[in-house]
Amino acid sequence: MKYKFSKDVVAYQEKSVRSQSLICELLHNAYRTIKSVYMFENFDEYCRQLKSDKQEDKLKIYWKTSYDEKLIDNIKISVAFENFNKAVLLKNGIVVHLINHKFDKKISSKQKRGIPIKVSELFVNGFESINLFEKESENFNAFYENFNTISYSNTLNENYQNIIGIEKELILELLKINQDRNKLHFFTEFSGAFMIRKHIEKWNYIMTKSIETIETEYRNENEKLKNI
Repeated sequence: MKYKFSKDVVAYQEKSVRSQSLICELLHNAYRTIKSVYMFENFDEYCRQLKSDKQEDKLKIYWKTSYDEKLIDNIKISVAFENFNKAVLLKNGIVVHLINHKFDKKISSKQKRGIPIKVSELFVNGFESINLFEKESENFNAFYENFNTISYSNTLNENYQNIIGIEKELILELLKINQDRNKLHFFTEFSGAFMIRKHIEKWNYIMTKSIETIETEYRNENEKLKNI
């Protein structure tokens, strides 16, 4: 019996133009999102205004970065790395969609505990090749109908990061950003004093390493697509 997947999970096919294209699309979305972070787009001017002792130098970019766009920036960074993480997991043969417990209770339970599940574990009966175009195929029922994916928080844990390999210092910052992002359910304001120099150093690192990490992976995978 052959199975077919929804186009949403075409990356579980054996390596093909379509599966590689999906991975590249996720990485492209991640790259576009991380580049659109307001602070990153205006970083030099933000730093200049931030370091100024004159209140009249605290202009639009300072206020928008510090307040209006801060939560939105946290969301963008988290969304970018959610796409990035899941693209890298797919590239490495890891299931990123939630496994239906009715299909396999054991591996579904493992996945819910934050343990990566290899695609090969879904095909223990030898169905390694998925034919998306076979009219007589049956739908592959390993996933829920809405095709929900694993949580972003899980992709930041040690089990998944042993596969993804984001620098540990950046992971710590992404965890903090994700915690702030989750405050949108009970959001009041961002406040609190900080040392300007350390603040700038921290965000310069987050910006530089985030863009570098995502851009490098995107360009590498895009080159693979060209050579298929």
